[in-house]
Amino acid sequence: MLQRLDFGRLLRIALVLLLAGAAGHGASLAGVPLSWVLGPLVVTAACSIAGWPVFASKRGRQIGQLLVGSSIGLNVTAAALGLIALWLPAMVLTAAVAMLVAAVLSVPFARASRINETTAFFSLTPGGLSEMANVGQAEGADPEPIALSQAIRVALLVCLMPPLILAFGIDGGIPTPPAAGDLDPVELALLFATGLAAIAIVKFLKANNAWMIGALLGGGIVAGLELVEGRMPYPLFAGGQFLIGIVIGSRFKRENLVRLPRVCVMVMLFIVLLTLILLGYAALLTLATGIDLSSTVLSSSPGGLAEMSLTAQVLHLNVALVTAFHVVRSFFVNAFTLPAFRLFRRAGLFRLVGRLCDRLRIV
Repeated sequence: MLQRLDFGRLLRIALVLLLAGAAGHGASLAGVPLSWVLGPLVVTAACSIAGWPVFASKRGRQIGQLLVGSSIGLNVTAAALGLIALWLPAMVLTAAVAMLVAAVLSVPFARASRINETTAFFSLTPGGLSEMANVGQAEGADPEPIALSQAIRVALLVCLMPPLILAFGIDGGIPTPPAAGDLDPVELALLFATGLAAIAIVKFLKANNAWMIGALLGGGIVAGLELVEGRMPYPLFAGGQFLIGIVIGSRFKRENLVRLPRVCVMVMLFIVLLTLILLGYAALLTLATGIDLSSTVLSSSPGGLAEMSLTAQVLHLNVALVTAFHVVRSFFVNAFTLPAFRLFRRAGLFRLVGRLCDRLRIV
């Protein structure tokens, strides 16, 4: 009987994967941006919410990040590295602004969602899902709303940002660089070996998101040194997106959505508000720096590193620059969220925003 139940579970997992693959392929044929992320994400999330078992391998996510990160890293050139160094102060400022805006919005979000302000702050701050939940729990926050909110943030923005930017006619206009074709097996082996070595170094340094950042560095090294010339074969690139998409979708657990329906609704509204405020900041950043609006909009977005880097590639933006903004934000936010939270609390920011909400009769 147990074997039969196990077989039935495996069969349903396989069916979900087949449906997710079909959705990715269909979205690709329809020309949907990030088709191999969005199709599998939607199908897997729907099946997970319905109570079906879904595939959510940590190793699969890491392989997906290796494939996608290596592919994106191939866009990095020596000139791009110089550009990144030039705009590093703007990248740090952008990360700090994202944390400050999240802190301000966390007070009305806490009231609307009926959670405490500490939980609200770590739910809205655009950092890693597990990192924000763990750090927040150490400060007395409830980790479940944080994990759910972070999953909704990544999924919502990967669904909204590409069509939103396209709807406004924003396209970076940077043509895909001509390549010699797909990388051959020897070049792929060199690319992945370099990426794995970079991942090991990033992990040794105890930085977060080691697989994505390490793969980006590995791809950038072999491309910048002109050790390889070409692009990632499409099946591998699509496969990496597929693995990322199903892992994002699997985070939507039915029991969490049933237990925290108010948080689900409120966090979507506040993530949209956070994104709109940062879009305004992006316009100011363009005026101040001269970086094109399309790049600053995506660079300032509170979306995930892998997903926003992929969006930059699809929308013909400066992939290296957008990726660098998100790498810096990922490092800065995950490393300094706790000190920033304590600083905001000591400075009375949350009390000030609370009094303002009372005066304006907001929630």
